[in-house]
Amino acid sequence: MSTIVSKSDIVNSLKSLGARKGMALEVHCSLGKFGYVEGGAETLISALKHIVSEEGAIVMPSFKLSPKLPLTDRDREMGLTSKIKILQNEGEKVLWVSFLIPLENG
Repeated sequence: MSTIVSKSDIVNSLKSLGARKGMALEVHCSLGKFGYVEGGAETLISALKHIVSEEGAIVMPSFKLSPKLPLTDRDREMGLTSKIKILQNEGEKVLWVSFLIPLENG
C-alpha cells in the first residue's frame, strides 16, 4: 500500500526544511513522488499557500525548458533530481532547476 500524505505532513515537512511565512518559493515537483496525497495537487497548493501566506509567493513552472542533462553522483548528493542547459551569448551555462523534497512521516 502507498504512503498516504496529508496537508499537515506536507506543511510540517516543508517547515522543517526552512519554508516560512513571507518566503518566495519556486516549486518543481512530481506529485507521484510524494506517495498518495489526500486531495491531490490542490492539497499541495493549499499547503504551500498556508506556509508562505499572502505575504509570500509561489512560482510553479509547468513547462519543459530543455532536455534533461545526466545527473552526476555529486548532483544526487546535493539533492538534485534534474538539471537543464541554458545558452548565453558567451557560451553554455548549466542551470539546476529541480530538487527532491523528501517528506517524512512522523
